[in-house]
Formats: sequence, C-alpha cells, structure tokens
Amino acid sequence: MPDYGIKHDLPFDPTYGYNLEQLLAIPLPNNEPADFDDFWNDLYQQTRALPLNIETRPSDFSNDEVEVKEVYFDTLDGVRIGSWLVVPRHQKITAIKVHGHGYGGRAEPMVTTPPNTAVLFPVAPGFFISAWKDIPNTGKQHVLYGIESRDTYVFRVCAASLWSAASVMIELFPDCAETLYYSGQSYGGGMGCLMLPWDKRYTKAELGLISFCNHPIRVQCQCGGSGSSVKAYYEKHPEVMEVLRYFDGAFAANRIQIPTVFACAKFDPSVPPPGQFTAYNVCNAPKKLSVYLTGHFSDQYPERAEEQKRHVENCREFGIY
Repeated sequence: MPDYGIKHDLPFDPTYGYNLEQLLAIPLPNNEPADFDDFWNDLYQQTRALPLNIETRPSDFSNDEVEVKEVYFDTLDGVRIGSWLVVPRHQKITAIKVHGHGYGGRAEPMVTTPPNTAVLFPVAPGFFISAWKDIPNTGKQHVLYGIESRDTYVFRVCAASLWSAASVMIELFPDCAETLYYSGQSYGGGMGCLMLPWDKRYTKAELGLISFCNHPIRVQCQCGGSGSSVKAYYEKHPEVMEVLRYFDGAFAANRIQIPTVFACAKFDPSVPPPGQFTAYNVCNAPKKLSVYLTGHFSDQYPERAEEQKRHVENCREFGIY
C-alpha cells in the first residue's frame, strides 16, 4: 500500500491500498441498470414540469460587496428548498452558478463570488433552511432515507433540487442562461455527477471529492461519514445494491458531456478514493484532473498550496473561476 507519510490513528488505511496509477485504471462498475437513462430522464422531465413557486426574502448576510437574498422554491415530490442567492454589487452579471455543499449541510452562504457571477447556494432537502417533514438532517441518516426503493430514495429529490435550482437561476437571470455552471464537493460532487447528464442547461462543472460513485467498491470500504451508514446497511440488506446501482455517480459521470474539472484525493477516510477517481476515469467529456494528497482530512502539508494552484489553473482553463 502507498505510504504518503500522513500520520493518523484511524483503524483502517484511507488509501485502501491504491496508488495513483491504480486509481487511474479503475473502470466502470459492471452492474449498470438497462433502464438507467430512462429512470433519470423521467425524473428530470417530471421535475422540469413542476412550478417553482419562487419566493425571495431579504438576508442579513448582505454587505457592501454583495447583495444576499433567501430564495425558496419547489422541487420533486413537493419538497420546498431553501437557498441563498449572492449577487455582487456594482458589477454586470454575465455568468450564473449553482454551488452545492458537503454532507454537513449549509448553515450560511459564502459571501464572495467570482467576478460578474451570481451564485445560488441551495441547501439539500432536510438540512437547515431546507428542513422538510421527516427527511433527516444528518448525513449518516439522510443517506439511508427511502433507500428501500429507487422510487422513494431521497437522492431522487436531492438531484432534482439542483435541476430546479438551475431553473430558478435562469428565471432570475434569463440573459445569462448560456453561462450556467455547477460546482460541488463531496455530497455536492456526487449529486453533481448524478444530475448533470440530464440537464443540458449546465455548460461546465467543477466536481470535488466526489461521493456516491462505484458502489460495488464503496460498500467494501471501511470509512467514515455517510459511506459507513450505507456499508452497514448493505451488510444487513445486500439486496439494496439493486437500488444503489440507479444512484451510482459513476454511471452518470460516464454520460457527462460538458467540460468538467475533477478534484480527487489519494487519501480520504470519508469518501474512498476509488470512487472519486472512477468518476474522472469514465467521464468522456473534456476534462481536467486536480490530484490532492488528502480529502476530508488535514490539509496542512507542504504540497497543498501547489495542488490548489494547479486546481485553480484547471478551473480557469475551463472558465470556471
């Protein structure tokens, strides 16, 4: 197994025995459903047909540089989504962005934006200002909600909320419809993989530390975070793989058609690297790879600044920053 010199007291190896060469050779899983495209296209069409019922409210997060509003809208299954819209002041808006988040949820927006870009920060169904009925608000519980069936699994609504977020931004900024892009890490990276192939309105993407990819490997990996919940559930209910294969970001990444920057870590105790790199490996669109030593772990190591610099360069090459 690779030794990156990282000190930790975890009871397992967060590289899972893969070096970079091996990570870059991981193929698509072999359990893709025959009706994968039909399933996701149907969800997308259902979602696009729904009224958004947009409501905006003032936000205390506004400052001299940006105007911030709370924006609420409807998505699949009647779920109401909360978000923050951040618009830079004194700039002409020429691009629009939907920004996902990790499985810790989002309690507040970022109050900086790329130049001339309005950014929507939607909150995942069940969390914070998107609290909804009995959808759990912690990652380890949320990831199992409705997992008994592909037609009840919460990831349907999670992905749909990002299609609805795109509709919100295009309705609010119709002149920027051709410059919509997506950015998300961890949970947000996994949801990006799942939702991007079906929504042609997104024109480019940045996906980091991508979760929910290559479930056949993922359920074999001891890890922290939401993955540990899915692994434990799978060990008691192996038939759940029939559901999980419809929500495998690897199959979706294989269908992404827009320029995408992937950021993947070689050492990650929460999102096993084999899944992250599978998403990059199988993507057939124009793509860039930013390799980090660690993900979901301390970033205090000498190489980090250079890794981040290369990632920014990759994003700028695709016009993301």
